[in-house]
Amino acid sequence: MLKATDEEIENIREYFEWQAPDLEVTFMQKVYSEAVLSTHHDVWDIHTNKDRWWVITGGTNLYSQEQFPNMDLALTFHIGLILRIPRTEKQQEDDLRILPFGPVFEKLEEAGTAVTQAQNLTGYQAVGVRCREVLLELIGVAQDSAKWTDSPPQRANFRAWTEIICNDLLPSDTNKERRGALKGALETAWTFSNWLTHSKSATWIDADMAHSLLQHATGMATSLILRELRGVPEECPTCGSPHLEPDNGENTAAPGIIWERPRCTDCGWTGRPVPIIDLEDGQPIITREGEKSDEHSIMAVPLRTILKPGDLPIEPSKKREAGPPEPVVYFAYGSNMSTARLRKRMPSCEPLGIAILPGHTLRFHKRSTDKSGKCNAFASGNNRSVIGVLFSFDPTQRDKLDEAEGVGSGYEHAMVTVINDKGRRRKVLTYLATPDYIDDSLKPYSWYKDFVLAGGREHGLPPEYIAEYIQSVEAIDDPSAARDKKQRATLANHGL
Repeated sequence: MLKATDEEIENIREYFEWQAPDLEVTFMQKVYSEAVLSTHHDVWDIHTNKDRWWVITGGTNLYSQEQFPNMDLALTFHIGLILRIPRTEKQQEDDLRILPFGPVFEKLEEAGTAVTQAQNLTGYQAVGVRCREVLLELIGVAQDSAKWTDSPPQRANFRAWTEIICNDLLPSDTNKERRGALKGALETAWTFSNWLTHSKSATWIDADMAHSLLQHATGMATSLILRELRGVPEECPTCGSPHLEPDNGENTAAPGIIWERPRCTDCGWTGRPVPIIDLEDGQPIITREGEKSDEHSIMAVPLRTILKPGDLPIEPSKKREAGPPEPVVYFAYGSNMSTARLRKRMPSCEPLGIAILPGHTLRFHKRSTDKSGKCNAFASGNNRSVIGVLFSFDPTQRDKLDEAEGVGSGYEHAMVTVINDKGRRRKVLTYLATPDYIDDSLKPYSWYKDFVLAGGREHGLPPEYIAEYIQSVEAIDDPSAARDKKQRATLANHGL
């Protein structure tokens, strides 16, 4: 178990309860932490009253332990998922940026798989061999990507090529420490991998260490080599900003070729474009085989699992049918607190208990199409709170709720943080009045006020809250006798 602050624990609990509102957390702990490509990922083991889950940070997401019985598999899947998600709509991380080093990363993944499968001395030595192959592939790709010297040594002379490449990437005394750091990382990874290949006393820890050293050295070298190949300066020559991102595109004068240039996100400066791939001959990083299909599957056996000598093999996961989408949670504070009224609009809803929305005050000042005042959780910013009811519902019925709430006609949906009846914070969906639809001179119709009263009493809102914020509100008669009769009939039919 790893140490975690109270804030970390509360944030993870809040996230889980937001994503899985029908489950109750019974135990949770941080069990693993890893940094990949400058992104930190913490793995949390979550026990609930029904099952167990992984919550992984660094683009936080959760994964069922029935579908991902092995932590390492879940983490690998999570990292892959996060890498494929664009950081912004305008700037996507383009796999073409690391295209020349695709074979290096493929072999790096193979080395990682070898670590998880190693169970004896032979397996640990095999990891050393895999790590050597990655480093040799790295200098091989570097040699093919640029001309580093007029007197090249043998292709597989790792130490000689490391010296040449590092001196070229980071020349002069001003880069002495940087050059030393890069050389040191590559030399350590190479030396340790060679030792592991022939060691008669190697352990699984040694194999794991070799892979970690390899990841560090490869990532550092690849980043620096690519910056050199693409002509990326250390900072923007116009404004001095270090925030440079790659721009990819085609040139109409040379169709079929992808070009890349550095662009400053602060002032818009762009550098010299260089060709990075011929679309006719190049291969993308991600390749797929087989016919297109809309079907999805979950692997029965983990791709990677940390096994140690004497461990039993991992059994296939139980067959799992694809179920309905996970419900989301809605915070009702007005007439929709009445379960019968809400179910008429959204049949899947199920009450989860009451909750408090801090910093807001219940007002009947939202202008309705019928000219009366409807409820609004007004952001007052003081120590007052709105008390309401949490409902889970099938997200496929979200459009019905949006329609009933009049989204676009005075209400807008919002994600707010409430405190449930167990004292836990959670993010939920609610609807708030837009400023242009707020009129403090409005009053509710008496039938509408009765719906709010009925919902509050049904779910046991505090009597003093009901008295102060609902009962004390002045209501008026609906000028439409037909509408008044219809709404009161609904109240009567549901025993409200």
